[in-house]
Amino acid sequence: MATSLIQRGLIAITGTTGVGKSQLAIELARALNGEVINADALQVYKGYDIITNKVSSEEMLGVPHHLLGFVEPSREYTVQEFEQDALRKISEIHQRNRVPILVGGTNYYIQSVMFRKSLISTTSRDPGSTDTALPGVAGSREFEQQHSTRSDQDLWEELRIVDPVMAENWHANNRRKVLRSLEVLAATGRPHSEWIRESEAAREKEEVLRFPTLVFWLYADPPMLDKRLFERVDKMIERGMFDELSQLGRDLADQTAFAGPSGDFSTGLKQAIGFREFGPYLAAKSANTTGEDLELLRRQGIDDMKLSTRRYAKRQIAWIRNKLLPECNGTLTKSVKARPYVLDATDLNTWDSLVKAQGVDIARQFIDDEQHLPDATTISEIAAKLLADAKEKPNSVLAWKRLHCPICSKTSEEARDGVAYEVWLNGQDEYNQHLQSRQHRKNRTYRKRLAERDTNYLGNAKGSSESENDD
Repeated sequence: MATSLIQRGLIAITGTTGVGKSQLAIELARALNGEVINADALQVYKGYDIITNKVSSEEMLGVPHHLLGFVEPSREYTVQEFEQDALRKISEIHQRNRVPILVGGTNYYIQSVMFRKSLISTTSRDPGSTDTALPGVAGSREFEQQHSTRSDQDLWEELRIVDPVMAENWHANNRRKVLRSLEVLAATGRPHSEWIRESEAAREKEEVLRFPTLVFWLYADPPMLDKRLFERVDKMIERGMFDELSQLGRDLADQTAFAGPSGDFSTGLKQAIGFREFGPYLAAKSANTTGEDLELLRRQGIDDMKLSTRRYAKRQIAWIRNKLLPECNGTLTKSVKARPYVLDATDLNTWDSLVKAQGVDIARQFIDDEQHLPDATTISEIAAKLLADAKEKPNSVLAWKRLHCPICSKTSEEARDGVAYEVWLNGQDEYNQHLQSRQHRKNRTYRKRLAERDTNYLGNAKGSSESENDD
């Protein structure tokens, strides 16, 4: 039984940034004769080890790592490429009778490997896939270039006419997803929403999970995690993060090295937290600004990076709760199952007992006999709570409604870096969670104070004017 499962099973580790996923993956690999496959969208790129938080050679402790630091920074690596590369690595690891351990914080990378998801692909995704190949639909650069001179709003207006269901899902500024939906229609003659509806209907009946999968969600209580995240930013600065950011800025200035507009932070290494946040500081430094003005920009960049890191961690948790866990639960009635377990990494002093020991024990049971694993809700109180809150199946993409939060959106005058941004949430669940977040409550208090200040100012101005008239 053990050999057969090793030859066809998968262990996946997910969780927020900075929670210890890589450490657990290495510990499991050493205990189980495993190999690690990176599932972080930034760590696939060569170089920039500090800003991407790559695990070092010393930290690997001799454990083989794959898909780590192998892509040239000058090109964009897509999730479709990752899916194909990861599936090939898993097959190779299985052939060596070793355990593949997929680990990373890019959850859509992990899901692309675990699940047969989309009916829209350029080729059949794996030898046993039930996907229907649709030639020409690849999210191609050629299609993007054909529409490069059109505005985001213009593209979205076209989508609203030809596929209003998908237009309702995407914000006009989400150029990549809008283009994707338009490309599906152009290549297949059918709206993107029709393909999704057909895909979701098929998934209700078919096996969608590629491998029997043990999923570890490494979780830390947000207040404790925030403290660790902020300390990690400080350590990254001490290790030389500014040198890497400066080099990335120089590379971005060379359009032959990094394609795309310099103001676009949504692709490749430009997504790295810190690059956008320290933009004003790096620009001032290159202009030979010194003294208190430069130090002020530096401190502001540190604060912004810590805030962005915390926001990113919250988005990761939302994805796991709203998408990954329901997807896993949806397999529990099928013959091939994904079994999620929560490991409590809140207190690092209890790591060896609550994370390492429990993780290794559960993983060994999974390999020996996946049908007799312990009840995941009995592992810890936090595991019981998080798993009890999970839905039995994911919401349909077509049921999403984009919900805007005007309280957390900011104009260019309000934003610290002078770049306006809007906060949009996908679906009521994500929106409700956002309303309960610390940042939303903080912004709500801030805007209430602003409104009170403006009201008092207008009242004082009116009183002053009336006094002058009385005189």
